[in-house]
Amino acid sequence: MRARVLLVVAASVLFLLACSGSPSVEQTVAVPPPPGKGRLYIYRDASTYGSQVWTAVSLNHMKIGDAAPGTVFYRDVAPLDYEIGVQSDRLFPNEFKAVRVAPGSITFVKVQFQPLWDKNGLGRAAETFVIAIVDPETARAQMSSLRLVPG
Repeated sequence: MRARVLLVVAASVLFLLACSGSPSVEQTVAVPPPPGKGRLYIYRDASTYGSQVWTAVSLNHMKIGDAAPGTVFYRDVAPLDYEIGVQSDRLFPNEFKAVRVAPGSITFVKVQFQPLWDKNGLGRAAETFVIAIVDPETARAQMSSLRLVPG
């Protein structure tokens, strides 16, 4: 009986911790970046069609995180011009995008899977990703069901 009570208490505590855990995507987007910084949100749909592989995301060729299916992460960065990119098996158009980050700005970056078939006829799919800069309204709607992660 005592073990059952402890189990119920432990389950309740875990449930409450899960409910009060990290902020949602909506709560995070509502908070502006710190003074003198701009914010980049990087997200990827939870598609069952396409790759389940994580891909590295970089700013000016320096890795800032990994984009996993169904996730969002963000970085607060200094106001500069950046080249944001993703790692693919092969070079592909739109794998890199130039973005200008201004103080107080928020930029939404979507990582998209692009099927790319081997040109020598072997039919082997390469893990290919591209970057899209998305308008705020569309991005917020697309990100609403995704999970916020550290990246």
